[in-house]
Amino acid sequence: MSLRTLFVILLFVVGSAPGLRAQILTGDPASSASQFFSAQTGSYYNFSSNSGCDLLVSVWGFVRNPGRYKVPCETNLLDLLSYCGGPNDRGADVYLDRVRVIRRGGADNPNEIAQVYEVDVEKYLELRTTPTVTSDMFLFPGDLIIVDGKESRGDMILRIAQIIVAITSIITSTIAVVNIASK
Repeated sequence: MSLRTLFVILLFVVGSAPGLRAQILTGDPASSASQFFSAQTGSYYNFSSNSGCDLLVSVWGFVRNPGRYKVPCETNLLDLLSYCGGPNDRGADVYLDRVRVIRRGGADNPNEIAQVYEVDVEKYLELRTTPTVTSDMFLFPGDLIIVDGKESRGDMILRIAQIIVAITSIITSTIAVVNIASK
């Protein structure tokens, strides 16, 4: 086996390892299919309606399915969190009492942040006899929703174990390729 072939194999092995954590979009975000899901942690989800009025918003943080969402205009923050599958249920501490909304400047200034505020989602989930004002639950195009939280110790250990397994796999593959090349 030539040195060039060995180098190509080594590049393939090393190059494929980072792809394990890459975002994979399953479909064209501009299409009107009902929904897109991926096996990774970030994706594009299309819950658009036939009304012709849709919002593009993003959700980051400790939810089951973070990503970019196309939702009907009447969607509020609670609906959006429901589309996301709710809070992350893998043992993380999720802080629903301080969900941040980052609002852009609108059509005139889409690259500027117009407002950042926190919403106490927990207070909306409490059972009450008196109605709660929901004006801070409205969504606007381009909103970024951040659900804060803290990883559990088990998740950190799992991530470290995944990194160790990936590195071990790369080393083992490299040794195997070198052994094959030396024969």
